[in-house]
Amino acid sequence: MILEVATIELHEGGADEFVRVMPSAFPILESTPGYLRHELHRGVERPDVFTLLVWWENLEAHTVTFRQSERFPAWRAVWGHLLRHAHVEHFEQTY
Repeated sequence: MILEVATIELHEGGADEFVRVMPSAFPILESTPGYLRHELHRGVERPDVFTLLVWWENLEAHTVTFRQSERFPAWRAVWGHLLRHAHVEHFEQTY
């Protein structure tokens, strides 16, 4: 299992719209073979920063089945205009 951790920094003032549109984006993510679950967390000190956690069956489910498919552009089309910067890392469980 792979945990994807994405730190999403939005343009100033974009957080409320991001929260509003994300429910329409998540079905795109959820329809991907190999997707397991996700959580979205909003920053307390910096409310325009979110952490998105996505669990995948394996790295291929994320990189090939999601990122290299038509799903990724559709996913970003919903909220990408709000994005200032994103940092994404992938982790394997050790314990």
